[in-house]
Amino acid sequence: MRTKNIYPSFLDPRTKILIWLLANVVVFTWSPAVFQLGVMVAYLILFLVERKGTMLGGLLATYLAILAIQYWLLPLLPGSLATVFATVTYFILVFPCIAGGAYLIATTSVSQFIAALEGMGAPRSFSITLAVTLRFLPALRQDLRHIRDAMALRNIRGFEEKLECIYVPMLMGAAQTAEELSESATARGIESPGKMSSWRPIGFHIQDVVVTLLFLALCVGGICCKGVLP
Repeated sequence: MRTKNIYPSFLDPRTKILIWLLANVVVFTWSPAVFQLGVMVAYLILFLVERKGTMLGGLLATYLAILAIQYWLLPLLPGSLATVFATVTYFILVFPCIAGGAYLIATTSVSQFIAALEGMGAPRSFSITLAVTLRFLPALRQDLRHIRDAMALRNIRGFEEKLECIYVPMLMGAAQTAEELSESATARGIESPGKMSSWRPIGFHIQDVVVTLLFLALCVGGICCKGVLP
């Protein structure tokens, strides 16, 4: 039996949650642009370390597209259109938070999330809800992929026909998928009152300390330099 190689995560899940919260502080305290850019660069490096090149390319392309709209397209548009497209540029402000959330979800398995929340003393009701939710979304994406393959085989065309063929099976399958996931979690003992264990051990290492100190420095520096740097 062949097993899939699972690369250990570079950071502890609790560290990922902490640096994501620090990134939110940097963004929503309106820190100078250099500190927000520092958070973005730090996350790009973490994506490279975690071997998430595809997701890194998508985020970087989106980031550059928003910058192009802000600095090259908006000055060429008339006033009314410029106002409409100006709302897109607000995404540049929260993009470090989006990148942090994408990094957290893409590099952390459900079992690691649950183990981290268990170590942080989070309520069991919250852990169970999060576990079922994180399993539910990939299941829906897989169902949608199967429906599209079936539509391609049957050569279904037209917007109304496609909408009906997607909406009805997804609506019926969503309830069944949620019920199956709940039963699966119960069968695996997620409701057990005892202390839970994980087959993927988590723990803090030197890289967790270094990355946390880096994000903490960006957070403190952004707050202290607010109003001094642009």
